[in-house]
Amino acid sequence: MRANERVCFIGGAGHSGSTLLGMALGAHPQVFYAGEARKSIFFGNEKKALRKRMCKVCGPTCEVWTKLDRQEDEDLYEALSRRTRKPIVVDSTKSLAWLTEQSALVTSRGVKAHLLFLGRDGRAVISSGLRKYPEESAEEHTRKWQAQIEATEALAANFPGGEAAVTRVHYEAFVTKPRETLTALTNLLGIAFDEAMMNPWTSEQHPLGGNAGTQSLIEGAQTRVGGALEISGAKKGYYAEHPRGFVLDERWRRELTDDARATFESIASETNQRYAWPREDGDRNKETT
Repeated sequence: MRANERVCFIGGAGHSGSTLLGMALGAHPQVFYAGEARKSIFFGNEKKALRKRMCKVCGPTCEVWTKLDRQEDEDLYEALSRRTRKPIVVDSTKSLAWLTEQSALVTSRGVKAHLLFLGRDGRAVISSGLRKYPEESAEEHTRKWQAQIEATEALAANFPGGEAAVTRVHYEAFVTKPRETLTALTNLLGIAFDEAMMNPWTSEQHPLGGNAGTQSLIEGAQTRVGGALEISGAKKGYYAEHPRGFVLDERWRRELTDDARATFESIASETNQRYAWPREDGDRNKETT
């Protein structure tokens, strides 16, 4: 009998809150949050930075990833469910090729695949990108966001299981109404809401990749030896003052320059209509909130 019953993929653009959403789901006793599971292909590849091929919280001695024993012809999600004894695995990889390949694979094996399309106001995404990668221009960040969103829209339109297998989640709605959003998602996954999801920072987490700032809020994470949660500069200051709670991050409203805003609007204003916050069109069909 298969241990893995469902795989939940979080798609969308980077810098949209997938680490926080994944951790919240992973705090449920029946769910394992794998982080960016695609990074598992880097295991054993010493050409890749160590932080990209180990658990971000535990480091190279992780009880899950370093002891993961994949049997012959066994997919990653089955191995993870068997190792953790959790029937649902959440994968926040953004690579469209990986999502396409893995969703088709698990579906062919009788597993229910879900796509959570996590959207965020594109202006917030490019502001975060500029903060992290200032060497790239606002135009470059905008075009990358637009390309990723359009490609994920195409994936959603052809996802195994059709429209019923795709649910849209708006980052801003999620962090302002976390209980409502998480309750809707657990209903979707066929499990009961668990109060632990409202405080994922006290739960056991073993993510590959993801936002180190968000992960640094996990209790005891900064005192563990061997993890990969080093943050510095303004980011360190921001998370040092960040409460362990769901907080709407709208730094883009004060940080994004007029020139960067104008560049974004000239390229992606139409694409952003579905993601802009605050919402002006009411709730959309098949969205959690």
